[in-house]
Amino acid sequence: MVDEQGQDPTPPENGDPPQAEAVNERLRRGWFWAMQYWRELFNFRFDKYMIIQVIPGVYGVALTAMVLGLIYLCVEAFMASAWRGVFFLFVGGPLLFLFFATLLRALLEFYMVVFRISAHVDQLAGLRDTVDRLSGIGDSVDEMVAVTRRIPFWRVLSSRRRNQPPPRDGDGDRD
Repeated sequence: MVDEQGQDPTPPENGDPPQAEAVNERLRRGWFWAMQYWRELFNFRFDKYMIIQVIPGVYGVALTAMVLGLIYLCVEAFMASAWRGVFFLFVGGPLLFLFFATLLRALLEFYMVVFRISAHVDQLAGLRDTVDRLSGIGDSVDEMVAVTRRIPFWRVLSSRRRNQPPPRDGDGDRD
């Protein structure tokens, strides 16, 4: 049956609804990321900075650990006194979480910036080698110009070309 907009509401022929395809795609991407992570973990060449890929996971694990630690402290505060538990639950816990989460985020962002700067410096070092090679070409061209200025007939030919107008198509010697 077709609705008013002309679209068929039946699921695709393979039996998977669109949501299942999206979930499968996410699982494939997650599996690929995990395989790449393990491959880079045991890469002994150290040609890529793995920490850049790990920092989001570290942030998630650290936030989870903070929440669990604050829940433990909240339970401890309730065991000591009901008023202390209520205070810690509504004032102390959220403030501590906000403070430590902000501190953690700033620290991890600083690490990201340092590693990205390092990656850019590596790229610039590669450009430096290219510039050094090209500067050697400029020196050899200058040497060639100096050598050609010393050749006597070169001056005669170059001065002759400057003094004479360019020949026209009709002018010239015909035999």
